[in-house]
Amino acid sequence: MPKGKLCTKYIRFYTYSIIPTIWCYGVKVWREVVDGIDVEVMEFEDTVETVEKASKLSGYPAPLIIKTLLLRVGEGYLIAVVRGDRRLDLGKAERALGKRVSLAKPSEVKAVIGVEVGAVTPLSPKVKGLQVVLDPTILSQEFVVCGGGALNRLYKVRVRDLLNYLDPTLLDIFK
Repeated sequence: MPKGKLCTKYIRFYTYSIIPTIWCYGVKVWREVVDGIDVEVMEFEDTVETVEKASKLSGYPAPLIIKTLLLRVGEGYLIAVVRGDRRLDLGKAERALGKRVSLAKPSEVKAVIGVEVGAVTPLSPKVKGLQVVLDPTILSQEFVVCGGGALNRLYKVRVRDLLNYLDPTLLDIFK
């Protein structure tokens, strides 16, 4: 089948909806164990560095996609894992953490986590080694889709596995 034509090989159903997700050509899907966690890997011909692109290419809605953000907190760093349709609220974060908070610069992301902005995955020993705060609204999902360590890769992971892996603090510093 030519590139761009609909493919019925991969059909997914959301756990809360009867709407099927039709996957298109240009994606390879397989199962893999990443740092001890069983995931479904989705590798695309195009990049998926934003929630919008990840949603469009994967077929999953923004609330099922999570962002892994590196924050500068005072003189140190912290990871914030947030649902794709929400944003960091710097005021809430500063009040909750008691320090000045800002998003890390791309050069800091590369230096601290070892990948480019847009490729950060929560399933990384470097991420796991930092303090992690997690958006509590993620807990209502059975699974989420997150960055896969490369600009063209996503992982689908069970939320309970993500929680066990990261041992995060649940903190609502998002809007």
